[in-house]
Amino acid sequence: QNYPPQNPRPYDDTGWTFQYMRDLTITEVKDQSVLAQAMTPVSGPVKAAGGIQGDGTTLVVEHTADNTLVTFRFKNPAVKMSAAEGDFEAAGHRFRAGAIIVPNADRAALEPQLKDLGLSAWAVASAPAVKMHDLDIPRIGYVHSWTRTQDEGWVRAALDTFGVPYTYFADQKLRDGNLRAKYDVIVFPHVGGTPTSQVNGMAMTGKTPLPYKKTDKTPNLGFVDTSDDIRGGMGLEGLLNLVQFVQEGGTLITEGSTATILPQYGVTSGITVESPSQLFVRGSILRGKIADLKSPLAYGFDANDLPVYFNQDPVLSVGGGLPGFGGFGGGGGPSNAGLGQNVTPNAQPLRIQPLDAAPVPERTASAPPAAETAQLRAMAAQFGVTFDDTRPRVVVSFSPNPNDLLLSGTIAGAQALTGKAALVDAALGKGHVVMFALRPFWRWQTQGTYSLGFN
Repeated sequence: QNYPPQNPRPYDDTGWTFQYMRDLTITEVKDQSVLAQAMTPVSGPVKAAGGIQGDGTTLVVEHTADNTLVTFRFKNPAVKMSAAEGDFEAAGHRFRAGAIIVPNADRAALEPQLKDLGLSAWAVASAPAVKMHDLDIPRIGYVHSWTRTQDEGWVRAALDTFGVPYTYFADQKLRDGNLRAKYDVIVFPHVGGTPTSQVNGMAMTGKTPLPYKKTDKTPNLGFVDTSDDIRGGMGLEGLLNLVQFVQEGGTLITEGSTATILPQYGVTSGITVESPSQLFVRGSILRGKIADLKSPLAYGFDANDLPVYFNQDPVLSVGGGLPGFGGFGGGGGPSNAGLGQNVTPNAQPLRIQPLDAAPVPERTASAPPAAETAQLRAMAAQFGVTFDDTRPRVVVSFSPNPNDLLLSGTIAGAQALTGKAALVDAALGKGHVVMFALRPFWRWQTQGTYSLGFN
């Protein structure tokens, strides 16, 4: 799709291209004789031909970024599985890092699942000689904010559909602490707003609580969560509990606006949140570059280029610069001045390069929330929480070439986004903070990047 920014400012996403969002290859057939060939109607779900090849007691399941791999793992919580940390060969087949190794496998129990899920495995006599780590079953906590629940629902829909269990709770519960004793992973999806508003939650105005629960007058509320008062968020106390959770070995997964909280409050180092005034990208598909194929977050992906969905914010810079303090209301960029309608909207179309035909290849920042950062660090000292200065690991970045960045949709001021981090893995104490600037789970369409989150 090609939406020149000279058009009226779009209200919603501008880039909807099936093969890019699903990370598929579509082959165009121009020979009309294909329509005259014998065909059989599709009468049910179309699945890849899965199953097991060979004989042996150890199964090696290929990781090709199929979303059903996470289903296979969580469907068999009592089965020991490991992930290969490098490429290797076995049974005459070359496997990429991330392949799942199942020793002493119960073939009779697992093969029907692999067939149903469309996954391919090879049976070998013994485990391959490759470095590997256990694929444990994490206890997952899922945080939502009462200020906005629509967008996080798309993440929840993906977890539900592919069989990933979690405990769902409001950010207010983060104040209770003791998080590491309950969870190994905490997922905190996009909720909009600034880092300060996300921490403070819905304003505590007035003295009357604002409940969200099932009553005679509101019989359809309170299905997945309830509250006697939805005002107020996690607060600085809850934020410190999140920091402590990571430092004690937990993994915090953030997305969109929530990816800005820890950098803006000075908890993670080396990551700057920028708000380029010249950048305008409304729900477009952009060219991502997998910068670190050895990262477990990138397991299963075999190409350097990956189409990713991005919508205006956040712009994450790893390695220096002053922190910004941007909002997530979706503004910015050019609007059509003068007439309310551009009578020749596509007279100057954007330059869009196909994914497989890339050519050879000034930022602004406002002051950081210094008062909030100082207050947080003062509280942290009381909690015994320290901050980490380890350099973050950029797993996926945006293309460094502004001429091949846009794959579908609209963009202006592309130079402000080139080379910026799209997926960051930041070490903090014994744990990690995973920050998605791209939106891996969006409106059930971006299934080509689901595996980044599942990994």
